[in-house]
Amino acid sequence: MQHVSRPGIHWWLAAAFLAIAAQAAAQVTTRSDTVGQLLKLWFNEGSAAGLDRITYENRDGAHSQLNTAEWPQLRVFKPSEEEKKLGAAPGAAVTVRPLALIGNASMAAPADRGGSIPRLYQATPAGMNFLSNQYLNNNLFFYPSHQDHKAGWNGVGGWGDLYPANVPWVVISQGSSGSDQPFLRAFIAATAALSPDTQRRLVSARLLMPVLQSLFRQSNKPVRAQEDYFTGAAHPPVFRSEDIDEERFVRAAHGLTPFAIPPLAVLAVKSETPESLNGRDFFELQSINNEKLADSPSVIARIFRGSGYQREMTVSAHRSYDISGHPLQFRWALLQGDTRRVKIEPSSDGAEAKVTIAWHPDIHSAAGLTSHRVDIGVFATNGLSWSAPAFITFFMLPNELRFYGADGRLDEINYEAGNPHPGLPSSHDLRWLNLGHKLSSADRGLAGKLLSDVLPDAAENKLISTAGDLARRQVHVRELDTDILTKPQAAAALRELEAIVRQRVDASLQDGRTLRETVESAFIDLAMKPEMYTVNQDAIHTAAKNSGNAADFAAARQPALNFRVLAEDGRGRFALLHKPDQLTTGDIAVLRGFHLSVLARALFPEFLERSNQPAWVDPRLTTPKVWRDLHRYDTEGRGIGWTRVTNGRQYEFDAEGRLLPDGRGVRAVPVRYSRDDATAHLLFAPK
Repeated sequence: MQHVSRPGIHWWLAAAFLAIAAQAAAQVTTRSDTVGQLLKLWFNEGSAAGLDRITYENRDGAHSQLNTAEWPQLRVFKPSEEEKKLGAAPGAAVTVRPLALIGNASMAAPADRGGSIPRLYQATPAGMNFLSNQYLNNNLFFYPSHQDHKAGWNGVGGWGDLYPANVPWVVISQGSSGSDQPFLRAFIAATAALSPDTQRRLVSARLLMPVLQSLFRQSNKPVRAQEDYFTGAAHPPVFRSEDIDEERFVRAAHGLTPFAIPPLAVLAVKSETPESLNGRDFFELQSINNEKLADSPSVIARIFRGSGYQREMTVSAHRSYDISGHPLQFRWALLQGDTRRVKIEPSSDGAEAKVTIAWHPDIHSAAGLTSHRVDIGVFATNGLSWSAPAFITFFMLPNELRFYGADGRLDEINYEAGNPHPGLPSSHDLRWLNLGHKLSSADRGLAGKLLSDVLPDAAENKLISTAGDLARRQVHVRELDTDILTKPQAAAALRELEAIVRQRVDASLQDGRTLRETVESAFIDLAMKPEMYTVNQDAIHTAAKNSGNAADFAAARQPALNFRVLAEDGRGRFALLHKPDQLTTGDIAVLRGFHLSVLARALFPEFLERSNQPAWVDPRLTTPKVWRDLHRYDTEGRGIGWTRVTNGRQYEFDAEGRLLPDGRGVRAVPVRYSRDDATAHLLFAPK
């Protein structure tokens, strides 16, 4: 029997495979949740554009790869052969793609060894310009903050907010690897939800990312009413995934018509305070000669280097743009900063404003996060929708502690600022019970006596009663934890106990402050007592030795000696260099930092946990300095220079920054600044 081939069968199979592939490509998403169902409905009825114009790029070697199977239409970027030959490493994007592109790189280094990718960009004007170009050319990337935005100090708990600017150019997620994924997913869903005409127009006008940022920020959970959009809650430098309202975001995108596309807020500096001079108003390597970090259409960023109390800047938003030609109105809002130190004066039409910003000490959020940045948001509206923010930001260098008089006259800059935080544990931590036991002891030691002297009776009684009430529970948790069979019960009992402790610690006392706030204030009050250490030094030295912290304690004391606040008599005894009523505000700040270390390393080591190191600062922004500059004035209030205190010695400078080796009124010598490779500190020497 002759075998007869049937080519029609092969054709049918090929056609079937093509049909399946076409059907998959026609799907906007394979998601089956509420957002997925909405996207399918809208796409099938033709009211949603889908993703055939959008490309995804992963730059972390698929470490945090988007599940592209959820988005069959999404294009996936593949580097060209030429790019492969150049061997571009994964990580920060280095090229503005001529595509409507959403990408991510879930990578970061430790905070003190480079930090997150967004901070890498923000460390230089060139990096800031690159991000601006991405944003205005339909490119948006997502990066985790890793260690760059977490409550703590110098790595104890966290590092605080390390970002020198707030920008709309990227989305930074709170957390580490993979924390970017919920944001990627939400932005891709919102992009797919845009109507075909709206998406086409946004891509063509290169407004896709500013509009997505506007919709995203207005849709998040902290924005419950329109007024919330003009607060810092809507525009943090780092976003939390639990604040995403993806369905609200997607619905806002789908409802956006071409006629109502938000405008683009565009800024330009018209005038500002004259430039400070390196070597006179601030001290850096010669490569740094101004305070500018960014002058871009959507971010104006400055680093507060010069010694003057405030900066004035007139900023114009006249170049702001509406794609449909609608007339624009503007809103200028302080998002982060002290209202007593920031003044915003808009013009009559609101299209420009004079901004006055005074130097700020540390800014503390309700969550305990320390920041050093002032953020002002500028918003444009066409009467139908509000733009994404453009930002004006000022960054105070974390290693500087400044003291100005009531008239704004500078008294001192300490360039090695210490940790201002006592180092209280989290509110649920069982160390709060230990503190209560320490205060309740019938035979109180020095630590209990000192704290009791400054702690209000209501707070002391609350701590003691809490420790007593929960003592049996605490013992029970320990007992359960000793047996492997009851360890699961121990974990549950511990969680219950921690919840009770948190409730007690965060409860308000009669004066309205919480127990936690009251205890923290008491520790700070104790640290502010000028003679706390010198009067009790024998007992404190013994306590530091017994706690095993003698070496750390001695290191924490050294700055007070270097800065001529304490003096040693050669026999291991220490005294204040000046009488308590003669100490300057700067002297007291040095003492306070040391006294907080006394409390943490000697008197309350079982309760307080803090870094004794001076403030860490990104070396890409400034070179650390180990000195205090005490500014001097003549009888008529004119500046005549400063006294520099370092390593226990004093040096005199004139008002132009020249060294006076023979004292004031004699010869003046120009100064050269260089970096010590061994310590990474800035050095000064006569030229």
